[in-house]
Amino acid sequence: MSLRFISLFFFSIFALVFNSNVFAAEDLGAHIDLFKIDSIVVSGNKKVEKEAILEKIGSKPGMTLDNYLLKKDLEKIYSMKYFENVEAHQDTVDGKNVLRFLVKEKPIITKISFEGNDGLSDDDLKGQVKSKVFAILDTTTIKSDVQALLKFYEEKGYFLASVDFKEKKLNEENTELIFNIKEFDKVKVKKINFLGNTAFKDEELKTILQTQEDSLFSFMSGTGNFKEINFQNDIERLKYFYRMKGYLQINIGTPEITVSEDKKWVFITMKLTEGPQFTVNKISFQGEVLFPEGDLREKMVLKEQETYSEESLRKDIQMLTEMYQDEGYAFANVIRNLNVVPGENKVDVEFSFEKGKIAYFGRVNIKGNPKSRDKVIRREITIKEGQKFNGTALRQSKENVQRLGFYEPESIVFNTVSPKDKEDVLDVDVSVKEKNTGQISLGAGYSTATGGFFQASVTQSNFRGMGQNLSFSLNVAKTSNTFSIDFTEPYLFDTKWSLGGGVFISNNDTSSSFSERRKGGNIRVGYPIYQFTNLYLTYKLEDTTIKSVEDPSIDVNLENGLASSVQTSIVHDKRDDRSDPRKGYFLSFSTEYTGIGGDKKWLKNEVESRTFIPVVGDLIFRTRFYAGKLNQVDSRAIPRTEKFTLGGSRNLRGYSYEDIGPKKYLQRTGTGVYEYFNTGGEFMSFANFEFQHPLSREAGLKWVVFFDAGHAGDLDHVKVYTDYGFGFRWFSPIGVLRFEFGYPLTGEFKDRGSQFHFDIGQLF
Repeated sequence: MSLRFISLFFFSIFALVFNSNVFAAEDLGAHIDLFKIDSIVVSGNKKVEKEAILEKIGSKPGMTLDNYLLKKDLEKIYSMKYFENVEAHQDTVDGKNVLRFLVKEKPIITKISFEGNDGLSDDDLKGQVKSKVFAILDTTTIKSDVQALLKFYEEKGYFLASVDFKEKKLNEENTELIFNIKEFDKVKVKKINFLGNTAFKDEELKTILQTQEDSLFSFMSGTGNFKEINFQNDIERLKYFYRMKGYLQINIGTPEITVSEDKKWVFITMKLTEGPQFTVNKISFQGEVLFPEGDLREKMVLKEQETYSEESLRKDIQMLTEMYQDEGYAFANVIRNLNVVPGENKVDVEFSFEKGKIAYFGRVNIKGNPKSRDKVIRREITIKEGQKFNGTALRQSKENVQRLGFYEPESIVFNTVSPKDKEDVLDVDVSVKEKNTGQISLGAGYSTATGGFFQASVTQSNFRGMGQNLSFSLNVAKTSNTFSIDFTEPYLFDTKWSLGGGVFISNNDTSSSFSERRKGGNIRVGYPIYQFTNLYLTYKLEDTTIKSVEDPSIDVNLENGLASSVQTSIVHDKRDDRSDPRKGYFLSFSTEYTGIGGDKKWLKNEVESRTFIPVVGDLIFRTRFYAGKLNQVDSRAIPRTEKFTLGGSRNLRGYSYEDIGPKKYLQRTGTGVYEYFNTGGEFMSFANFEFQHPLSREAGLKWVVFFDAGHAGDLDHVKVYTDYGFGFRWFSPIGVLRFEFGYPLTGEFKDRGSQFHFDIGQLF
């Protein structure tokens, strides 16, 4: 039957309707009995099950309906967000009272589209919205999507972008959701000004910021865009920088951001109140102090009467916490209190200790490694189940896992969790996210060292998910061809021993003095003799044949034949990531004796060091030093193919291949032409210094400036050659592509101009 009026005086229920997201029912005041419910039905629903609706409401058969209960039921149904309209009707069927809820469902989203987006693709934008195709249209979710799109545009530099939405009904049940976008141009940062800074110049402060002024190379690096989220972080970065330098009372006012009339440029002014620079007056220790005060002071970075630094304080808190944790106090708390000395620019630093309870390691759980076997991670973890808690061991375990290079550095998390009813036990949940450790590459191009080339390689640094390293490589070029296979098992039979080996074949015409062909193989074993330090023993057998000899001083009989050698090397590796280090160092020393059988004899000693130092932000200072010395054995001459020369993309980048080394003016074999031939030296040393910084993190581009210095020859007549230059590196799917321009600074080469080098692979 139609809706029946029930009430005293003006109270009535005639259809409670929800339109435009507004609930239309009114609070009718006192509870008024309407009728006794005999049954409840739902009509109008097509996609939403009636049981889901009935479960939501409070009305039940046998209950007496009143206005309050009815209003609450209508609110609950509408809160499900599936319906445009909800109505309540009283029907009489066979003399019984039926409460009927009539609903009109919202339409289904059958298509999501974007209009006006020229700078960002549809796929990029779809990844930001929660509304999905074939889902019920929900205005609340759509409004949230609008905010997410605005934030995404802001992150991409479209600071003035606007986003709106509309619905395009396809029929009664289906609709198209359209996001209308006005992008405008990316807003660029024209100028950043600082007011009130006297301790540091504007240019120094600008290097701290993620927000950078637009420049000539901004199109490559992505810098120069104004992003609100980065700018808010920049304020905190500036404050932290000042506190690192002792300015405890630094204050940065609300920045003034001005947009140009054409809405293309932003001008930023930041007002600073630096305050005085503070020094440390007294350092004291309170609470549950477990160690002699002298031991604590000796290990601290902060020192009395020296400039205060927030960074030093952070390091000291970490160090002090680890000291307590190393004694088993996993829940130790180090509280720092800073007290400014009245009338002086000094601060007292008080450390207060709460040691808590001694705890023990429980289970170690590994997560997020579907490819890697658990043991690949577990063997890098130094903590043991049941062992007394140790903070240093926990930190070093995390660093060891990161050093593998198999996992995204930001994803490696070591969480400690107490099992139920075991407050003195801490389980360790190790969470990782695997990155691509396999690489198949095919490439062709031109290298200044080898001419045109074709390269194919297969590399897997986590082969079979067991941490093994397997690589195949083939390089065919105008001046050289190489093929090699290499395999390394870092934990042989799950012991600390490593075993590896490989075979190779190469033809090399790069030298102007001769061409050579080498083939051979090696086998090597290693064992850790100290933390981060391994001892390796390598046996190599190599057969060399030279041809096309242009240098008449070369003795073919000396060059050709077998070289059988044993090499002992010690390697100390503390890089944070072997594939792309940001900090740490690498040291190696090796001695190779050739003459275990075979046709040749010599002794070679080599030493190499590499360091990686973060300077500011992502700016990394990198150094490499190498020195090698050849010595005769039993007065046997050393083959020319083993002697040292310098020049090219792998050492001194301002020079061409074999530019540097002892030379003789000789007549080219078979001709009457005299020219200089590099005869090679028995000693070589060189050093590389670089600053490297990302141009575009998303694209894997980095810029580099460098300085090189080196000598090849003998120790009696040392002449150091130097160069400088710049370049770009692309961390591409086929490896690191290096494009570098070197400028010689020494000798007859300094007026020759720049040398361009293109090569594949890290320099060090």
